[in-house]
Amino acid sequence: MRWRVFLGLSLMANLILALGWFAAKRTAQSHAAAALAVTNPNIATNTKTAVIVRRQFFSWQELESQDYPTYIKNLRAVGCPEQTIRDIIIADVTQMLREKYPTDAWLWKPNAKWWTDRRDPVEENESLLNESRMQVERATILAELLGPDWGTRSRSSATSTNTPQNRILATMDLDPVLKDLTPDKKQLIVEALSNRSVSEQNYDASRFTTINGDTYDPAEVAAAEKSRWEKLASVLSLEQLEQVKLHFSRHASSWREQLDALPDFNTQPDEFLKIFRNTEAIDMRLVTADATELAALNAQREAAIRNSLSPQRYELYARLNDPAYLNVLDTLGEAKVTPESVALLYAINREHDAELERIENDPNLTDTQREIELKRLELEQLKATALVRGEELTGEPGQQQTPRPEPMKNHSVRPGEGLNQIASVYGVTPEVLRAANPTLNFDKLPAGTKVNVPLRYLYPLPPP
Repeated sequence: MRWRVFLGLSLMANLILALGWFAAKRTAQSHAAAALAVTNPNIATNTKTAVIVRRQFFSWQELESQDYPTYIKNLRAVGCPEQTIRDIIIADVTQMLREKYPTDAWLWKPNAKWWTDRRDPVEENESLLNESRMQVERATILAELLGPDWGTRSRSSATSTNTPQNRILATMDLDPVLKDLTPDKKQLIVEALSNRSVSEQNYDASRFTTINGDTYDPAEVAAAEKSRWEKLASVLSLEQLEQVKLHFSRHASSWREQLDALPDFNTQPDEFLKIFRNTEAIDMRLVTADATELAALNAQREAAIRNSLSPQRYELYARLNDPAYLNVLDTLGEAKVTPESVALLYAINREHDAELERIENDPNLTDTQREIELKRLELEQLKATALVRGEELTGEPGQQQTPRPEPMKNHSVRPGEGLNQIASVYGVTPEVLRAANPTLNFDKLPAGTKVNVPLRYLYPLPPP
């Protein structure tokens, strides 16, 4: 039994020794840490971990405010860069004023009318007036919020809200056929229309400027246009593709410019659509046509236009494309334009041009005689124009000249010539000659007799 007592005492002694050794080690470590803290004050002896609790979700509404100064203060408080603050405030103020003054910059306003670029004058004036009001109020508000130099910014940070891409999207949203396209298809259309080579850009610019034709290749332009529509044809229906072309193709844009330039023609949608369809393939070929093909293609194009319009509308179209006819309209002025006055002055001008060519090419005239004839022709032209405009002319002082009811061309009868032969020469009926010469006996016409031929029958208005 004694060995058990000795074993228990030995275990207790060992336990006491172990506890003493452990306590001595802890005391030594504490002294060492205290000594290190004395020599290096940057090390803290009693460190307490700081736990920062962040909210998982951040709400923009916590920064926004109906009061712009507070809004700006909140943005600065969260460390928002000043340039970003300026962009946010400028965009927000601009949007607010756009709602107050409903307008867009007229150049970038989407146009739902694919058949014309003309806008309603009343709507245009109101839009421009609202634009002016908005810009004044916008400048005042932003100067108060951001300082007088609010508009000063680096070019690289400037953004554009009125881009061609945005206008394309806005135009599609107005079109009943295109507005329901998926966002992916709309974006594909925007990318296809916006991706234009330098050659295409120069070709487009050549219609408005005197840009050097060497800066673009017509064949490349035509190939790019064809490729663009083939790509869109693979994702759009025929109706959708045509509608995109009516709004955005070069062909449609060119026709809008041509037809809008005709005074008071006022193209109708069905007319534009027929012209667009009937001339699309021809105009594509004209881009790359050589000199030998131009005459035939232009004849086909004119026939296509004629077939697209009613006879009366084509007649008006042809006249408004005749510089001589437009010159008549300018000469008469709006107050004097009547069908009779236009027809009469048109005939007078054509006769003047024919006589001018005769005088300039007459080899029997000396320089002095030619100058006298040109002065005579100029004076007759002025008198005839004044008479058509309804102005009174006087000859000698106190004497009023009686104007002729209608300008005539004098024909000198040749030996053996009769009524029917003269009528055939000038392409008029015998009745016209009889009415213009009531005092002549056409059964007996001596050689040298002067026969009046009305000019309006010699130079009718342009086609049909």
